[in-house]
Amino acid sequence: MTGQTAKEKSDALKQWLSAVDNARGSRPRRTISVCNQKGGVGKTVTAINLAAFLAAYGLRTLLIDLDPQGHSGLGLGVETERVEYSAYDVLVNGNCPISKAILSLRPNLDLLPSNIELSSAELELAKFDKRESRLKKLLESLGDKYRFTIIDCPPSLGVLTLNALVASHMVIIPVTPAFLSIHGLLKVTETIDALIETLSLDIRMAFLITFFEKQLREAQLQRLRLERLFGKDLLKTVVRKNTRLNEATRKGLSIFEYDRYSTGCQDYFSLAKEIIQIA
Repeated sequence: MTGQTAKEKSDALKQWLSAVDNARGSRPRRTISVCNQKGGVGKTVTAINLAAFLAAYGLRTLLIDLDPQGHSGLGLGVETERVEYSAYDVLVNGNCPISKAILSLRPNLDLLPSNIELSSAELELAKFDKRESRLKKLLESLGDKYRFTIIDCPPSLGVLTLNALVASHMVIIPVTPAFLSIHGLLKVTETIDALIETLSLDIRMAFLITFFEKQLREAQLQRLRLERLFGKDLLKTVVRKNTRLNEATRKGLSIFEYDRYSTGCQDYFSLAKEIIQIA
């Protein structure tokens, strides 16, 4: 990758594959939500590329799009408005099993797509008992088919996000190193903490710095602030600002497929490796 010799790249790949081999078959399945009610923090890009990297190195991965905008599917080349079945049919309508709605996109990478139909879910799910557990039960029906399930949450803390959290072992919260972004993050954290306590959830929160610009003093100061606020819950990986990430999404590709020598690829490579080690 950028700044590395061919040997260093080869050694890094060997270390990565070794970590994957050690994880395969010896670790339980894990469901991870990517959540933040603030837009523009790299939530969907993170969900797409984390799932793609986990899959690219041999770990069976399911990406679930719970955002009615359907951007996770669009970001991987799926025409979400033309799919036969979506998360709405599975989660709200209940007119098809989850296995029937899942699309196979890449080796080891599947997708449960979403589209605008899901926008009515917040109201429609209100009529169900235990509505916050519907996604968890659906995932349990898949057994151990997937080593990782990555959920792209909508930019709100409604019933859909609640379903994601109840089903998850970990929630990754992307945050940009800016004063207002961190101020909003503290409100999100308080709400999620309250949900975890109220519902007695066994879920770990992890914070991911995105759009980081090392040369900016303000970014450095806010990174230090995040370290003080969240300590060990702040992920070691930092995702640097990189236009190639948005270009890849527009073309319906993961950054691994689009430009594996970009800083964006390097950063999500590191994130996936870190998640395998701690999840």
